[in-house]
Amino acid sequence: MNLKPDHLDELCRRYLQLYTGAVADMLDKGGYRNQVLPAAIKPFTQAGRLAGLAFTGQGYPCDDSSHNDTQTRLAMLEAITPGTVSVWACGGSVNCAHWGEMMSTAARERGCTGAVIDGGVRDLGFIDELQYPVFARFACSASSVGRWDIQEYQVSIQIGATVIQPNDFVFGDADGVVIVPQAIAMDVLTASEDVYKRETAMRAELRRGVSVKSAFERFGSL
Repeated sequence: MNLKPDHLDELCRRYLQLYTGAVADMLDKGGYRNQVLPAAIKPFTQAGRLAGLAFTGQGYPCDDSSHNDTQTRLAMLEAITPGTVSVWACGGSVNCAHWGEMMSTAARERGCTGAVIDGGVRDLGFIDELQYPVFARFACSASSVGRWDIQEYQVSIQIGATVIQPNDFVFGDADGVVIVPQAIAMDVLTASEDVYKRETAMRAELRRGVSVKSAFERFGSL
């Protein structure tokens, strides 16, 4: 997906008016049934919604205090482009934080709109001050230095059953994170918007006391 900045802003704005359930349903309907990230990945910050193109990263556990991925980390941060969401596969690492306040600050300054981490986050109080959305599996105060190394970025990664390519569309809210393949991001958006409108109308009818059967017959299969 090669979007101009104003077009990307509009795409993000429209996705953020929806909810992940509607988007996931449209992906299921289209045969894309492995696009929701594992349920354990949830918002850990007060800002709990994000949307943007995937800026992917891959790291792996290590057990050597001499390991230092600072240069790779700095190069990665410099490579971030506006309108992206930083999405990290952590290789099963469970004993440290893979994202924190300094990473959030640096990424935000590069135009990154949030982070999705298949691992740990720390410095949550500071990140909340930034109003920066971070989704993760767990919180942990331990540094990643000597415990986990960044290996690659802007490569194909896998989190759970979901394969994520650079520039796939990432949308997260209180219910979790869904990944929309870049080639169908607009088609899924327009289909989800239609579902949202019909569900909103059906919800209003139900609240007026209309029977479920009548409301369903009027607004069709959702």
